[in-house]
Amino acid sequence: MDVKLQKIVALTDSFLRKIFGEVRVYQEDNEFLIPWGSTTINVEVSREGEKILIKVYSPVALKVKPDKDLLRFLLTENAGLTLCSFWVEFEKGFLDIVLGLKFPKDFLSQEFLRFATISVGTLANEYSKEIIAVFGGISFKEYIDRESKRKIPLERKVLHDIFSVNGTEVSLEIYRDEGEDSYTIVGKIPKSGRVFIRASRKKDLNDVFSLLQKLKDSIVKGKVSLIKRILKHYEMDEILLYRIVFSGKEEKLKLLSEVEKEFNTLAEMLMKGEITHEEYRKKVSNLEKLLDAQE
Repeated sequence: MDVKLQKIVALTDSFLRKIFGEVRVYQEDNEFLIPWGSTTINVEVSREGEKILIKVYSPVALKVKPDKDLLRFLLTENAGLTLCSFWVEFEKGFLDIVLGLKFPKDFLSQEFLRFATISVGTLANEYSKEIIAVFGGISFKEYIDRESKRKIPLERKVLHDIFSVNGTEVSLEIYRDEGEDSYTIVGKIPKSGRVFIRASRKKDLNDVFSLLQKLKDSIVKGKVSLIKRILKHYEMDEILLYRIVFSGKEEKLKLLSEVEKEFNTLAEMLMKGEITHEEYRKKVSNLEKLLDAQE
């Protein structure tokens, strides 16, 4: 990923976290996903030639049987839509219907991204009910629910370690990724099923075991800053992790939440040129020291 693209990805990340607040924003490289009713809002930053584009889209209905009336309906609706449009993707004899738009980086601002994401997500939810009722298919949420109920083959689970942190039962699991020479570590709360860590590693199994042990030790000892450094490039719900490690310590939880917001603010300031790289590194270093001091 080039430097310009990295800057736009970081700025998009900062904007999305401010827009959606407590709603979880999932990130993988230059793609973001926000749960939104029966669908999700997807934001993707990519380069096409010399241009950097931001794509915002939401699944409307999946596994819909192709139908002339359906295609006519989508074309008619597209003629009346000004912000976004429908498109379809064919898969195994069925249609997946998606609603979205694409715009250049020059249009990227927090207000425009707020308008684009919430409008697309809300419209997708509304159209989902209408299209499924008339033409069939399932919503994105229903699809995920069905997939989650499928049993994972036992041979894919390599390790399941359950332990307690401040009275909360925590689970760390290792799965062998199907068809790949890699493993995924999943950290969750068994009682609620909420996931706070997900990390795929193309590593030797012994290295994965070692990583899991470091994670467990860090969680038990409350070394949040160490966990953040270990999982810097992987999916992690920092706020949920804080609630596990510092359960019952409301003042500390509030402080740590403010620190996370400050990390995002600094990234935005850096991208806008409001602070230098040296100032950014110094401020981030101070925040990391503050995290260390809370452990």
